[in-house]
Amino acid sequence: MKSRQVIMLRDLLHNEYVRPNEFMEKLGISLRTVRMEIHEINDILRHKDMRINSSSARGYFILKGERTQFYEFLNNMILSLKKVELPETPGERFLFTFIYLTFIKEPISVQNLADIMYVSKTVMIKTLKEIDEYLRNFNGLNIERTKKGIYFRGKERSIRHILSETLNYKTFGSILMYKVLKFQFGESYSKIYEILQKELPVILYKNNLILIDKSVEGFLLDLFIMIYRNKAGLLLEPETSRQYPQVFEDIINEIEGLLIQNDIRISECDRNFLKDCLLTKRVLYDECVKLEPRKEIAELTEEFLSIVDKKYNCSYLKNPELKKMLSIHIDKMLYRSEQGHFEHNASIRNAKELYKLQTEMADILYKLIFDKYGYKIQEEELGFIILYMGAFAQTKIKAIIISDIGQSAASSMAKQINNYCGDKIEIIGSFSLNYIRQYSIDVDVIFTPIRLFNVTLPSKTKIIYINYVLQEENIKRIQEFLINYHGGVNED
Repeated sequence: MKSRQVIMLRDLLHNEYVRPNEFMEKLGISLRTVRMEIHEINDILRHKDMRINSSSARGYFILKGERTQFYEFLNNMILSLKKVELPETPGERFLFTFIYLTFIKEPISVQNLADIMYVSKTVMIKTLKEIDEYLRNFNGLNIERTKKGIYFRGKERSIRHILSETLNYKTFGSILMYKVLKFQFGESYSKIYEILQKELPVILYKNNLILIDKSVEGFLLDLFIMIYRNKAGLLLEPETSRQYPQVFEDIINEIEGLLIQNDIRISECDRNFLKDCLLTKRVLYDECVKLEPRKEIAELTEEFLSIVDKKYNCSYLKNPELKKMLSIHIDKMLYRSEQGHFEHNASIRNAKELYKLQTEMADILYKLIFDKYGYKIQEEELGFIILYMGAFAQTKIKAIIISDIGQSAASSMAKQINNYCGDKIEIIGSFSLNYIRQYSIDVDVIFTPIRLFNVTLPSKTKIIYINYVLQEENIKRIQEFLINYHGGVNED
């Protein structure tokens, strides 16, 4: 491993002698590996009439008369290593190792894999544990360990989907993507990648299939990975094709024409694979060509909304826009589950904190899907459902303001509350304490700067004490109320 050899040469140049056990301790390698590395360096140096010498009593050493030549050799080695894209962080090492394992045809030893990634065996074992943990989220792909070494075990179709998803959501930008792809495929990868990057969005927009940006990037990776796995002889097994929207056929025809122009041929299996990929991609509904969910998924969505409306006294089912968008999203979500992968987006997990009631609603869908299909929907996928339900929540929180110093103060408080809460709260008026003592007012919340006493209120009504000019603790109190608001519904 070149990085180890650099360390060993530096130590030999900085010290008169280095014992084998010193290399073993510093690099975390065996005596056999130390000898192997020294032998490899000497093999390279043979044509220069130089060598690393050894003494049974004192260890390895470099002759004083050859030190200048060794410094020059070491500098050239470092310069050549800098031209190679290598993983520099644990995250990069995860990606480099992951993609490398998906392209090998024979088992590889952990030590050889560590050498390829320029890390110690101990570090590689840790990276493989991280990959093991990551793969538990997916269906049908795992690291197989044998006497000959390790390899990825799974269906080719699943490997392609999971590889594309992983690269799309773990590269965090074009620079890391460039490093990973260059490491795996060399400089030549960029030609076809840049062609796809330029032409694919044009083809999609031309056919009015308006995907979100991450889905465009994901489909580009589906295409790119398909091309390179075909080149490597890692081919798809034929499967029964399904019915696809005509727009998918039109898009794949144009893509195939683009690939033929670049001397790339694809099979019917590849065509169907790409259409399956499109089935999972998320769209911008307002601008996109009309897509229809499967009938059974439309019925599942209706069942889900019906249960939610009944349990939480809502009216989601009456909203045709939500029903259509949610049906299509659930359909695509289940296509992803069928294919063995899921939508990644760690930030979506925050939806649980923003919409606690809608999180409970999403759990109902989780149970329905598990009972009907046996799929365990991932947390990120449920986050999108939570956001849909939160965005289309129709119940506004009704509120009043109590003011003892006049309408101007009440109007000021109302404006401040609306600035912080948007249209979630509907302030229906401002009243005096004496008024609400005499007249029953059915609201969800009362904002008041003065203490309420001798007042009879409905059990659902929350009292929030605030200042005339809202302060930070007032805003936090209101936000906590909004997060935990359950619409006055009694929970089971």
